[in-house]
Amino acid sequence: MSLPIVMSFGAGVQSTTLALLAADGDDRLVSLLGGVPDVYLFADTGDEPAKVYVHLERCRGLIEAAGSELHVVSQGVSLSKHLLDALESGKKSNHAEPPMWVADGSGRSAPMSRGCTLKFKLQPLNRFIREWAGIKRKRYPEPQVEVWIGISIDEASRMRDAKESWKLNRYPLIEMGWKRSHCVEYLEAKGVITPRSACSYCPFHNNVEWADLMSDPVERARIVAFERSVRSAWRDGGAFGVKTEPFLHRSRVPIDEVDFDGGQETFFSMWENECEGMCGV
Repeated sequence: MSLPIVMSFGAGVQSTTLALLAADGDDRLVSLLGGVPDVYLFADTGDEPAKVYVHLERCRGLIEAAGSELHVVSQGVSLSKHLLDALESGKKSNHAEPPMWVADGSGRSAPMSRGCTLKFKLQPLNRFIREWAGIKRKRYPEPQVEVWIGISIDEASRMRDAKESWKLNRYPLIEMGWKRSHCVEYLEAKGVITPRSACSYCPFHNNVEWADLMSDPVERARIVAFERSVRSAWRDGGAFGVKTEPFLHRSRVPIDEVDFDGGQETFFSMWENECEGMCGV
């Protein structure tokens, strides 16, 4: 018996490609995978750039026209508000935090431990899936739900087996042998422009992405305000329990003072082990 299929839809290049292939009933996908998702889930941190939400609604129309459903799941509060409220109350741990850049023991930049993916991506997704599929127990002898994740073959190191016994993670683009370049070509042929899905203030943006975000006055204002609040919480109360001041940019320079022409690792070289295969797809 085939399992019900859920797609973790990140609204990025790969997951948009996968969603449109499924919505079109593309035989390259269907003949290999044996079906299409019954439901699509977008885990919303509440802090994506505005253009991501526009793209999300465009995709919703295509998905629903194909007879499936797209649901937005969340923790009921934005990641930034959750974090800043926790810091204001004096909490130093047990809150979701982005991997901001601090100095390591040698004085080089290193990201803090990441708490945002688990609490604002995986937990809302799993909560919805368990209720939707009627998962009542923690352990099952066999998977009860198949979850599709949009990772391409050139990012295969991001694949993860599901930690939950009731869930089977599946990577259709990898099974198809598709690289990100195949996805880009597919979307271009369909006339679809896909923004990169990530929080506006994600510390793993590369300089091109930072420059684009900071050129938008609205995005710039909220990014700068967020970083200043976090740095202030560190200076005033030792937020995060780290020894050096946290910054959004790898240079450890305030984001509104960064020279984005100064060079930084590209998104794809830095993202290989990011977000347990859940973000940036």
